[in-house]
Amino acid sequence: MTVIANTILTARRIAELQRRRRELLERQERLRRTLPEWAFAPLRLVGMSADEIRRMMEELDRAEAEAGLDAVEAEIDALDRQIDALEHQLLAGSQQSFEGVLALLDLAVARLRETVSTDPDDVFYDHGDARTLFLLERARDDLEALLRTEERVAS
Repeated sequence: MTVIANTILTARRIAELQRRRRELLERQERLRRTLPEWAFAPLRLVGMSADEIRRMMEELDRAEAEAGLDAVEAEIDALDRQIDALEHQLLAGSQQSFEGVLALLDLAVARLRETVSTDPDDVFYDHGDARTLFLLERARDDLEALLRTEERVAS
């Protein structure tokens, strides 16, 4: 029973860290939008001397630091390390319950949802990736339904 609780708690912790990471990424994007216009025009660097490019990059680094992007990136890196460590714990052992397997499926499906486009009109859409996501979502939903059925029968 302890393994089940640990797995579920670890999976919840990972989900919470991933939620915080998404919030930081949104904050990072908002901060980037506040940077000076020249920061968004890297193609204008074509034809500049090496010294001019170095000065522009230094100015960009300074503008990002002043906007707080360095701190946000450091927080994102720290969250990524925590998520990796917790996922490694889950992957190091096998699951001894359906609830543990469901928790792992929840994590996998959530990660795929963030990276796989399911809109056929999206330029990044890939039928095979979207299909894999749909299959995993179906397996996850079916497992959850089976667990609920077992709980009702056991009651």
